[in-house]
Amino acid sequence: MVSMMRVHATLHMKDIYTILKGNSSIYLITLIMVFAIFTVLCNVGISDWPQYQQDGFNSGVTSERFPEYPVILWSADIQRVDVTPVICDGAVYVIAGNGTLYAFDAGTGEAIWASHLDGWVFQTSTPACGGKKVFAATDSGNLAAVDRLTGIKLWNYSLTDKRFEAPLTYDGLRLYIGEGSAYGTSEKKFFCIFDNGTECWNYTSETKGYQWCGSCSIGNYVVVGQNDGIILSLNRVNGEVADALSLNDSTRLSFSHNNPGRIRAPVTCKDGWIYTTSEITANEGYVWKIAFDKETGRFEDRGWSVPIGFSTSTPAIFADRVYLGVGEHGHPGALVCINDTSGDMIWTYPVEAGVKASPAISTAYDKPRIIFNTAQIDGSVYCIEDSGDRGELLWKFDPPDNGYILGGVAVYKGRLYFGTEGDQHYGKLYCLGDDEWSQFHHDPQHTGLSRSKAPRDNRTAWISEDIRAQPGSSVSVASGMVFVNCVDRLVCLDQISGRVLWSHPFKSAGDYAFGFTPVYHDGKVFFTSDRTYCLNASDGEEVWSYTPPTGRFAIDGSPAIAEGKIFVSDWDGHHYYCLEEETGKEIWNFTVEGNAQSTPAIDLNRLVFGSWEWGLGGRIYCVHLNNGTEIWNLSTENSPCGSATINDGVVYMPTYNFDGDGDLLALSLVNGSILWRAEISPTDSTPAFADDRVYVCGGCEGFSKLHTYCFDAKTGELIWKTPSELEIGDWRCSPAYADGLVFVGRPDFMEYDGIFALNATTGEIVWSYPAGGSSPAVACGMVFTIGNGRVYAFGDSKATG
Repeated sequence: MVSMMRVHATLHMKDIYTILKGNSSIYLITLIMVFAIFTVLCNVGISDWPQYQQDGFNSGVTSERFPEYPVILWSADIQRVDVTPVICDGAVYVIAGNGTLYAFDAGTGEAIWASHLDGWVFQTSTPACGGKKVFAATDSGNLAAVDRLTGIKLWNYSLTDKRFEAPLTYDGLRLYIGEGSAYGTSEKKFFCIFDNGTECWNYTSETKGYQWCGSCSIGNYVVVGQNDGIILSLNRVNGEVADALSLNDSTRLSFSHNNPGRIRAPVTCKDGWIYTTSEITANEGYVWKIAFDKETGRFEDRGWSVPIGFSTSTPAIFADRVYLGVGEHGHPGALVCINDTSGDMIWTYPVEAGVKASPAISTAYDKPRIIFNTAQIDGSVYCIEDSGDRGELLWKFDPPDNGYILGGVAVYKGRLYFGTEGDQHYGKLYCLGDDEWSQFHHDPQHTGLSRSKAPRDNRTAWISEDIRAQPGSSVSVASGMVFVNCVDRLVCLDQISGRVLWSHPFKSAGDYAFGFTPVYHDGKVFFTSDRTYCLNASDGEEVWSYTPPTGRFAIDGSPAIAEGKIFVSDWDGHHYYCLEEETGKEIWNFTVEGNAQSTPAIDLNRLVFGSWEWGLGGRIYCVHLNNGTEIWNLSTENSPCGSATINDGVVYMPTYNFDGDGDLLALSLVNGSILWRAEISPTDSTPAFADDRVYVCGGCEGFSKLHTYCFDAKTGELIWKTPSELEIGDWRCSPAYADGLVFVGRPDFMEYDGIFALNATTGEIVWSYPAGGSSPAVACGMVFTIGNGRVYAFGDSKATG
């Protein structure tokens, strides 16, 4: 049975009861509808944003977090975008101005398919997705269904010559949409179409149309506004009119207005109330709250109307507050907050341009956070927090192009998706998010480079309790959590407070130097000790585990993840393994000469890792990601005990010399040829790459000098190194780069007693702190590091929940 947590808000159980009660004549068809809806909802993830404003109520409310310090994780060139993207099961769908429907991987931005539908130049109908289909309506009056995985058209029908200009509403069985404003007032239809493409019913009336007027589902009724200032309630099954309310009808509404203006926004439904906005001029308009009887489908004279100025924004309601945007093209705008009970204005947050789209609200914090955008050329995306009596700006993001932003923002797994229009031939789709540090040394290439902001001083956000955090290891940071290797258990901390959320025990190797770094991906966390474990990141429950045939432990090497595969090692078992990420099933293995200690670096469908034997040097290998076939290997005089960094076809690999200096090798990813070599203190440090420079630490306290180095990535020329008397750097410490700073540690034999932020250009100390220092990680504007059993977090988190 479908978990109620995964049931999409398009249909509640109490709504099913309302449908059935007193409607025995439609009992059978209702059961069929319910079955179909539940079938579809089984294929809709709890984080999905499958239609306009997230659900069939147009709520715009999500429990997902918003980014703290947003960066562009990816962008895609599209002809132009004027709708809100929709997201199902890890794929983003958006329609361009020329009627082409696109699918992109939500995580990577990789194009999946493009399907051209009939369309002209200006698409304002937000698509909908569910089950195995994506639905799209175009300004040419066509409605189509496309296979969600392949982009193949399943059906495509021309329904009108009066354009579609409103978001699609999908209830799991039927699609709802009305004809647009073409040809002024005339006979126009509001359609109900089964998702197999056959017409269920249509409602025809003399009207200006349904431009931007999306509907919402409430009980057995679908509610929609007309541009004339009329709100309709139609039976979802047969299209019969249950009620039609004119907003100027004083006999029906005690809070009516003689000139309410046009409704040009989708309706929100919540708890027996409907909400919408209307606009009269560029400076005048109202927001409305009207009671609705779900038993009869009729509107009631309870609620309020408030003059707020021009608005085409759908209200979003949370915690007895109503949020919506105001402001027309070319005019200043604002986000306003209204008391849901009384209709009184609580606060307004003014911005430089009209807020025509609808806000999205996150409930993941102590105080609601609201995302919205300004409708203008070179528009911006805002995140503000409702601090009670005012809205406080958390951040403002200006996309690098100067395109117009018209559509709203979709939220999915802590990321934001929106589009811009430049002209008839140019636009972009953006994915914004925090630059998380989700695996060893940040990414599959091990660049150690974060695009996050970084703290400019040593103020701690928090210090964890003593959780026996493994010295020499690093942490991974993702989805508001920090994952920590604690010798014999994996501990998950809250990113904002540092408190322990859960822990999972495992068998300790006992013979280790610095241990693994956990890896986060798509709601799961992975690590390797005696086995490779896959845990649910939210609660630490085991999903699967894999024991290598050799029965040997992984030592120091961490898992790496790419392309739905996870790559692990078994140290003196002499193997690297490729496993299915979802199941842990072994796909291939590769045998090396010596100890398999690296965390594989991944780029361009290739894996690079090392092996070594005490005092006998070792080898660096490059193999195919898909099948483990060897591409090249290089024999080394010193021991490649650590892990490589890959950038732009070049592999940077450090080596350890037990009797003298080690080296940093720059190799061709294509054939393994040596491009340059630089002598450094012996090290297992994984280099960081940024701005054509390579940063690496070296030295073992008591045996060799400690330094942090900066090299020219192209020539190998030394740019700077820290003085040995400062003892900044360590053979186990992999530096992290962010925001012009390089973060490194100072060792205290096997422990650490200091972290340093160095100027990346000069190597000079910007700030330091006398604790922590183990392989720092940077995410969400914060720096995280381990020392003396604790995790130290630096920076101002800004979050409160």
